[in-house]
Amino acid sequence: MKKYVKTEIIENFIKENSLSKTKFCKMCKISPSTLKKIMTEDTDFGVVALFKIARVLNVHIRELVY
Repeated sequence: MKKYVKTEIIENFIKENSLSKTKFCKMCKISPSTLKKIMTEDTDFGVVALFKIARVLNVHIRELVY
C-alpha cells in the first residue's frame, strides 16, 4: 500500500513536545479517530485535518504529504 502522509513528522512532534495523542488532537482541533486514520494510512479522512495538523506543526502542507 502506498504511503501518502509523512507520519514520522507527526510522531516526532508529539514525542519532542511530550504530548499525548489526545492533547495533540485538541491542539489541532481534530478527533482522535481522525488522527488514528492518518497514522494508519486509512485514506478515509478529510484533507482539512492535514491543514490543521500542518498549522500546529508550523509546516507547509506539502511537507506532510508524499
